[in-house]
Amino acid sequence: MTGQHLRLSAAMGVLLLGVAYFVPRAVVPASRFGELLHETRSDFSRIRVREKEGVRSLLFVDEDGTEQRQSAVAMAEPGKNQLGYTGSLFTSLLYRHPQDRVLIVGLGGGGMVRFLNESFPGMMVEAVEIDPVVVEVAATYFGTAPGPRTRLHTRDAFAFFREETGLYDAIYMDAFLRPAPDSGLEEKTTRLKTVGFLGTVRSRLVPGGVVAVNLIEARPETADDLAAIRTVFPTTALFNVPGSGNLVVIGSSEVPAPDAPELARRAAKLDAELAVELSFGELAGNWRP
Repeated sequence: MTGQHLRLSAAMGVLLLGVAYFVPRAVVPASRFGELLHETRSDFSRIRVREKEGVRSLLFVDEDGTEQRQSAVAMAEPGKNQLGYTGSLFTSLLYRHPQDRVLIVGLGGGGMVRFLNESFPGMMVEAVEIDPVVVEVAATYFGTAPGPRTRLHTRDAFAFFREETGLYDAIYMDAFLRPAPDSGLEEKTTRLKTVGFLGTVRSRLVPGGVVAVNLIEARPETADDLAAIRTVFPTTALFNVPGSGNLVVIGSSEVPAPDAPELARRAAKLDAELAVELSFGELAGNWRP
């Protein structure tokens, strides 16, 4: 090969390397939730982790790219509640306080776990999550991991309730985000809201225990979900979540149900007693008569 040919070959190699270097990667759209830190897929979901101004979010991504935020944690202040609907789930404390042992159905990034760990260090917090990838992401990116007062169960909640016999002061149902098509998760989440399953949930509560359920009010199945909860629990209370489409439902065995003045009295007592990043007065004011 002549020197001219060698120079031409070298130039072509540089050009090809340059072309390869500038081939664009798959573009992830910008998001109001901040910089993309991680993206992965599991058997059930497409998952992203983003961070903005120190607040890290776990997002489930629809097939059209729409991001649903399930969890948010201020990494420097994990005891500070970040989402309206998770804060509203703690209206359960207006019906049962103290809560010594609780179960969260649906882990996500573990925002609720981190909040409870920091705010109620004596509380035993357990969570059950069907997706092992979610559990791994929660540990790696959100610091949500087992500990002396934290137990994480990587299992189908339906099987967990069938096989476990422990009793809880409160059970938080937060496993109802829209699943990916063909994931097999839609059927599993739907059966968590049947009368039969909710009856099992009630049987896992201590006397006077409560269930707190996060629903999306606009969904057509929500009316049936509410009917099932009301069938199982003698008292149900609805709480609006301002600025969102969420609706929090509290189910309890307390009869008669507390009215607005009683909820306000209890809220004032909790606000005076508890040093947590919540206003129980505001939560009580969201009660829907």
